[in-house]
Formats: sequence, C-alpha cells, structure tokens
Amino acid sequence: MIKHESFWIVTILRGILALLVGSAILVVPDLARTLLFLPFAIAFVILSLIIYGITDSILVFVTSFFTSLEGAKNALRIQSALGLAIGILFCTMLFDRIHLEWFLYLIAVQAFATACAEYLIARHTTRHHGSRTSYVAAGIAFVGAAGYAIAASIAPLEFSPRDIALLAYTYLAAFGVAQALIGARMLYIEQHDRSFAHAPNQLPGH
Repeated sequence: MIKHESFWIVTILRGILALLVGSAILVVPDLARTLLFLPFAIAFVILSLIIYGITDSILVFVTSFFTSLEGAKNALRIQSALGLAIGILFCTMLFDRIHLEWFLYLIAVQAFATACAEYLIARHTTRHHGSRTSYVAAGIAFVGAAGYAIAASIAPLEFSPRDIALLAYTYLAAFGVAQALIGARMLYIEQHDRSFAHAPNQLPGH
C-alpha cells in the first residue's frame, strides 16, 4: 500500500512539473509574435522543454520502484532512459541544430507511453480503484499521441514557431492537470482503503 501511495505522489509531482512548464503558454507565444523577441522565445522554448524532459524522466525512473507490475516497471525504466538520453543529447551535440517540431514528436511518444501505462494500470485495478478512469485516460492519451504525431509531420510546412510553442505548452498544461488529478484521486482511494482496513470492526447498531 505504501508503494502504491508513493507511486501516486510522484505522479502528482509529474503533473505539477508539467503544469509549471506549461504555464509558459501565458507568455512565450506572445513573445514569438515579434521578430525582436522571436530568437529569445525559441531559445526559451527549447531550454524549458529539455529541462522538463530530463526532470520528468528522472521522476519516471523513481515511479518504477513503486509498481509491482514487472512489465510496467521495465517500460517505465526504458522510457526514463530514453528521455534522459535524448535530453542530454539535445543539451550537447544537437542544441544548435534542434528544430522545434522535434518536440512534437517527443510529445507524441510521451503521450503514447502514458496511454500504455494507464492501460496496464487499468488492467490490474478494480473498478472501485479507478480502472474506468485509467481506461479513459489511456484512450485520451492515445488520441493525443496520434494528433501530435500528425502535427509534427506537417509542422515544418504549416506551423510557425509560435504555433509549435503553443501546441507544446498546451499539451504540457493539459498533461499536468490530468496527471495531478488522477494521482490525487488514486491517492485518496488508497488512503481511504487503508483507513477502512484499520478501522475496528463494530457490530450493527454500535
């Protein structure tokens, strides 16, 4: 039970992190409107998304210690390793060559990984513990993955840097809210079940 609670606490932290980075949607797209601030806006988008990717990958690795599902544990660690590798690569050799649409592909991959994780969780939880919620979350994440993959493929021709920044930060804000809400709901259920399990048995009418 403690491990389950820790898993959902880290999930909430992942949501808060994504929400904080996604809040840049309030500022950065407007900066990207002007030629004067466009280079600064692009540099900020790249740095913020790289830092987010590395930090989130570390949190993903941490969550792998709090699941008893061997398949989910391995998937989380592979996702974490890939995220860290890409983040380090972007910070070093590829920093001057990064195209913003690459982040849309990475978002699509993260959304797909989230869909798989929610599906695995749904398969191993009862309806009382939120399997329906996880199935819905998995479906939404899968649709999001497909949508962002399509957006990434047409971005070089159809989207400006401002449009790409808007898409990226919108996703992070939505992802953050979803992760925080799901984590909070499941944490509440876990704690409620623990309180119920430790409550003294009482006879009817007492």
